[in-house]
Amino acid sequence: MDILTIQSHVARGHVGLNAAVLPLQLLGFEVDAVPTVVFSNHLGWPEFKGKGLDPDWISDVIDGVAYRGLGRCQCLLTGFIGGPELGEVVLHALDLVRAENPDALYACDPVMGNEDGFFVKPGVPEYLRDHIVPHADILFPNHMELEFLVGRKVRGVTQALEAAREVQAMGPKTVVVTSLEARDDHPDDIPVIAIDQSGAWQANVSRLEVPVDGAGDLIAAIYTAMTLKGSSTPDALAHALAATHGVMRATASLGMEEMALVAAQSEIVTPSEPVAILPIT
Repeated sequence: MDILTIQSHVARGHVGLNAAVLPLQLLGFEVDAVPTVVFSNHLGWPEFKGKGLDPDWISDVIDGVAYRGLGRCQCLLTGFIGGPELGEVVLHALDLVRAENPDALYACDPVMGNEDGFFVKPGVPEYLRDHIVPHADILFPNHMELEFLVGRKVRGVTQALEAAREVQAMGPKTVVVTSLEARDDHPDDIPVIAIDQSGAWQANVSRLEVPVDGAGDLIAAIYTAMTLKGSSTPDALAHALAATHGVMRATASLGMEEMALVAAQSEIVTPSEPVAILPIT
């Protein structure tokens, strides 16, 4: 099977395409990777070089991929979208994929920001909420993005579950909240929740003070791959979290400034430490 993914590209580090392509390949997928930006490094660093790519150029590349055939493409996976005009390119890509495979999934990481605030252009969050989220089958918001989508602060797992169900009502069949900031109730771990049309589940992943970016991109890629391989929501979540936590443990052990994705690639296929997934209501 093939996956078409449209995300950011950085020359150094593992975010966006650099966090997604290798894991998808290790899990058995051919990947058509289209960049939205080319930066020297992710925006978490004080300085970066590079620029966003012209939307017409991105659309042209996608049309070229489609010309080669999308019959094997089972999924569109998207991450960082630099502006509303790129949202139109994403929807164009989705139309092309589903023209050849109406059952293809759309997995969307609605990248807007983090606990420090938005890091996308004005108008992008609203465009994602109003035009992209309704088309997604699987959505991967973090805590801040979940709050934006429902228009209020979210405190604790119970409120997060309520908010995730509101987001689900916007269109996505599955919502995976990749990280909840709930230090009062969870000082030593990070809650993650997932809901689909059959139930809801929670995992608590040990908190690692590793100041690197890309974990959310990695979770989205692995979860999507495992879903396409036939895993249920809790099983896909267990694999994605165990693999990502294994990579982050290796990152901490090696003292690296970026995710140790290559050094810990064995964790992607066969995570060394399981993560428990429990049903919640």
